[in-house]
Amino acid sequence: MQPENSSMNRRSNPAVSSGLIAGLVMTAAGVILLLDRTGVIEGRYLFRFWPSVLVIIGLLKVAMPEAGGGRIWGALLIMAGAILQLSELGIIHVRIWDLWPLALIAVGLVLVWSAIESRKYGSGGALSSGTAHLNEVAVFGGGERRISAPDFEGGQVVAVFGGFKVDLTKASMKENQAMIEVNAVFGGGEIVVPENWNVIMRGLGIFGGHADNTRHPKHDDPALKTLMVRGLAMFGGVEVKN
Repeated sequence: MQPENSSMNRRSNPAVSSGLIAGLVMTAAGVILLLDRTGVIEGRYLFRFWPSVLVIIGLLKVAMPEAGGGRIWGALLIMAGAILQLSELGIIHVRIWDLWPLALIAVGLVLVWSAIESRKYGSGGALSSGTAHLNEVAVFGGGERRISAPDFEGGQVVAVFGGFKVDLTKASMKENQAMIEVNAVFGGGEIVVPENWNVIMRGLGIFGGHADNTRHPKHDDPALKTLMVRGLAMFGGVEVKN
């Protein structure tokens, strides 16, 4: 049992790093504001480097193992951060709203990636209740999937101007941990899980967010299974509940 738990912890580390970076960024901002208010430094000069935060977040997403479509969002965050940083330094002149076409590029690339993945695991429209791998795409529409596989492995969901519902209450995991990557842009949905599953959410919200409304079981339960939900919610939301 010990090697398996160690493996799970190693796979969780990249997601934990996202929370670590968020905490460090908030701490750094607080220190800069404190030093500025006490007259030690001019904080407005340091805040010119705020786009570097986007670059750091992007690098984290690209570096995550098994990130899938998240690497696309990571690469575009790096690009947007670099362009905005050059603008802040006066090298080029770009406003943040000038970069909105990057969102369309990201959505298009994620859809292409999802289509390629569906050829590997089967089309989202052909998913049966016993499928072990989730691959759902909702574009200008919606759908609902009820999965009862005894060896659920995780998967990915893409919602663009659409919604989804994934019901896993009758499913069981192949391993002690599974991961679902959800990328919701102007859309969202919900994932329903069994009461004996532990849920870890490590998502990035941009004018959107993630909600874990599950009843977390005791960690000393030998039958405990962990579902990790991560991804991007931009102008949308993702909810996990029992």
